[in-house]
Amino acid sequence: MRQLSRLRTEMAMGAHHLAARLFPDRLMLGVEFGIIARRCLPDWIKGDTLVRPDAPQRSITVRQIAASLGRAPETVRRHVNDLRDRGALVVTEAGVMLASTAANEPTVATYLRGTHDLFLRLIEDLAHTSDYMLPVRDAPAFGFADIAERAIDTLLLPVDTFRLPGSGLMFLLWGALTAVAVRTVTYDPVLARRYADAIPPDTLRIGISLRRLAEALHIPYATAWRQMQALHESGLVTRLGGEQWTVLTANLMRDAALAVHTPPSTFTLRKVRELALLGLDPAHAGDHYSAGRPPLPDLGLADPA
Repeated sequence: MRQLSRLRTEMAMGAHHLAARLFPDRLMLGVEFGIIARRCLPDWIKGDTLVRPDAPQRSITVRQIAASLGRAPETVRRHVNDLRDRGALVVTEAGVMLASTAANEPTVATYLRGTHDLFLRLIEDLAHTSDYMLPVRDAPAFGFADIAERAIDTLLLPVDTFRLPGSGLMFLLWGALTAVAVRTVTYDPVLARRYADAIPPDTLRIGISLRRLAEALHIPYATAWRQMQALHESGLVTRLGGEQWTVLTANLMRDAALAVHTPPSTFTLRKVRELALLGLDPAHAGDHYSAGRPPLPDLGLADPA
């Protein structure tokens, strides 16, 4: 499960960079947008084609979003209103839905195709770096929506279920630092298999400059510094000296870190297995990209691998 957890974290970092393309000045709006996109997905799919609906039917209430995120409804309402003012959402008496306009169509398409392809990348890399044997249906019976809905569910489960101490930005920084620390293991077929179910030793873990990491995540340095100090006080990160930070084995053994590891990874594997049972062969997942294999996000490393 550890290798799957590493790939899942990389997928989450890819989703953050996707949100940065869509909402560059308000990165965290991508979470609410994702929840609403997941609810409205059936309106936007006809057969296996992404199509802007004439009369969308699906919506979700602000209170449902707030309950999912564990946030105050007033905070979620402000974010929803911000997305509405950007033309991304429509707010009705029944609830909130994606705006079915020509101007918003590229935003929806970019998000859905992007998350769809990020999940396919995870499946492709899982097949390349692990030895999971999943039964695959002979006659394919899956489409774009089957992949996209499981992709969004996989991204939202940790946000929906687990709460690191502090803010969403703290969760983002911690996830990015855990990805950086072991990226040389994650994409090495030999090392990935060696540590498939184990935490790589600290000798294989690397650090990153907080300034470079903050720049790569589009977070102001002062904000990143405050969040990193809070993570340090919680025992979830280690300062190596100077600007260098990392996540070591001891940090990953904290209760909060353990809670974010196993349940989401078990859930992700179930979603991959469901697609295999629909005929998606993990070894050939790359054949089904919508916009092409997403590059690994730059997390401040000289070479993002």
